Amino acid sequence: MYLKATMFSRRLTTVAAATMLFSCEVTAAADDSDQCLLYLAESTIPNAGLGMFTGVPVEEGQLLGRVGDAAFATVDQDWHMSPATGMISKHSGDYHWPLTNYDWNAPDIGLGDEAEDVSVTVNGFGAAPNCHFSLLNVDEHAATYDAAGLNRYTSPGAGAITPYWNRTSTAMRDIAAGSELYVDYGPNWFTSREGHFQLVPLAISYESALEFLKSYGKMLVGTDSPDDLVEDKMMIGDEAQKDLWDFIKTHPYVSRERQALPETHKDGIRAIKAGDIMTVEVENSIRSIEYLEEQGKCVDNIVPKQSTIPHAGRGAFATRFIPKGGLVAPAPLVHMADKSKANMYAEKKGPTGNIIRDEENIVHKQIILNYCFGHPNSTLLLFPYSSNVVYINHHSTKYNAKLRWTNDFDFYHHKDWLEKSVDFLENQWTAGLMLEYVATRDIQPGEEVFIDYGEEWQKAWDEHVKKWEPTTKESDYNNMTWWTKEAERGNGDPITAYEMNIADHVSIRTWSEQQSNPYPHSLVMQCYVNTNHYVEYLYAPKTTPVFRRSFDEETDMAEDEGEFHLIDCQVRERYEKGEDDSSDDSSDDDEQQHNHKYLYVVEVDVEKTVDDDDSFREHHIITDVPWNAIKFKEKHYTSDVFLKNAFRHEMKLPDEIFPKSWMNFEEQKQKAKWYQLW
Repeated sequence: MYLKATMFSRRLTTVAAATMLFSCEVTAAADDSDQCLLYLAESTIPNAGLGMFTGVPVEEGQLLGRVGDAAFATVDQDWHMSPATGMISKHSGDYHWPLTNYDWNAPDIGLGDEAEDVSVTVNGFGAAPNCHFSLLNVDEHAATYDAAGLNRYTSPGAGAITPYWNRTSTAMRDIAAGSELYVDYGPNWFTSREGHFQLVPLAISYESALEFLKSYGKMLVGTDSPDDLVEDKMMIGDEAQKDLWDFIKTHPYVSRERQALPETHKDGIRAIKAGDIMTVEVENSIRSIEYLEEQGKCVDNIVPKQSTIPHAGRGAFATRFIPKGGLVAPAPLVHMADKSKANMYAEKKGPTGNIIRDEENIVHKQIILNYCFGHPNSTLLLFPYSSNVVYINHHSTKYNAKLRWTNDFDFYHHKDWLEKSVDFLENQWTAGLMLEYVATRDIQPGEEVFIDYGEEWQKAWDEHVKKWEPTTKESDYNNMTWWTKEAERGNGDPITAYEMNIADHVSIRTWSEQQSNPYPHSLVMQCYVNTNHYVEYLYAPKTTPVFRRSFDEETDMAEDEGEFHLIDCQVRERYEKGEDDSSDDSSDDDEQQHNHKYLYVVEVDVEKTVDDDDSFREHHIITDVPWNAIKFKEKHYTSDVFLKNAFRHEMKLPDEIFPKSWMNFEEQKQKAKWYQLW
């Protein structure tokens, strides 16, 4: 869209992100040919709808496609979206927000610090591929953070784009051309949705299914040897086998193990001979390139780069020649029936002094709104989740592409939904609509792609630019919520945690130095300190216990059940290392650590409990702490998307393709009036 963005990593642990800060050119995964790298087509999993396929062979560890995907934070979802009532409490209520089906764990994507509660939607690989636990072949990494040059002090586009992009996906193993690509949703995604999906097999389900197949094979030939599974040794004929297998697969008592069995009896025998189900499933998950070219849609025709339009952030650029009428990109859609669910409300004190939602005070809207299509006469929003389409910008006169409904993909796109009401769509819990971006004239390789967002959007943007005033440094980092307390604001321009964490030549300020020269309000200092020790308390001590020791890399920087001991801290002292001191030279970023000449004394306060009842605090003083054990992270609600003057407006789906049956705005206004009277 007109306002999109890119970013540098906030997390040093981002796999591949730091090594893929490229300018969005074709990477090693693509050669100089014109072969499409990625396709959308019907999944090889029966009744699974869309699938994503690679058009070229990919080696283990190689980037899939040309660039990673954008990530979008929906913050404090329960608070803002729960049913309208001034008494709603923060984490309660029920509401329909279909993007929940595309949520990813915020810390894994690198967005965990955006707000108190963060749901993350990722387009492209974060939404289009299926999950098949026996065929997982895609590793996914965190997004990187970069506002694409949109400075909050100089640009009216600041805060109007997601600052997270390039969430890369790489091959988990060598992948053949034509293979379907599978990502790991995690078992909980399926177990929490059993009412909407069949019992999808989990990884352990395939182990049980293989044991069943071995027993099935023994029944057919009377021996345990897979080599005996040949036609002349079978005790049951082929037709009888087929009938028996159909009975097994369609038995009314569904189980995950049964679902893990191959679809046909012949595939079952192949799996027994191969010794695993995966071998057969891999073969069945590959489509020919000819099939993908004829029956699929290429999602590799555009790639994000810096837009040619001022204040727009990133734009979408053609990777190859696209003729007039040709497909620029497919756009499967997630529908959201009530655009008011994108509202973000202020807080106020309730009758009992508790903090409740102020229904009369909308302070902002979720950033995802800027990436959705809508209509002035409808409450419906449509979010396009294909790769890179979110970067297609607006131009009211020089647009070279337009939108249309797809005329194929009947296995996914429900044409009859275009004649249904918004109330009908509200009750559809899975996506089932698809638009296409098509060229209105020939588009040359490297040319930026534009569509027309509509007069309403243009008017809103012009009004925003006219009224926009830059955030002042004195009023910077105003928080939007009461549950984020104000703290001392720093001076100077905003600086990201990523920039601080790679500044190996800069000494870290002590607590006393920060009294006159504080860090920006947006940053929190944390240290790798393991405060788990073997001191046992029979009761909560009356005074704060103090522990003093030297830093121990093996203990303090060790991973504990997938988590690191990263705790809020303060630097009390700084002193130069001795010439032979290499205390921070043993990690992967040796060269950076070697450049830093200081060690630190840090202090940490932690709260603990005794017998899940009495709580108390411990004070830890750690000496000889190296630079790489002190990190910065962003405070909640301080990124540009929380600027109160940030632009928000959906794109307009043109009148000529917007169904009349979806124009329900007047109807909803009448309902709202009735509820008020009631």
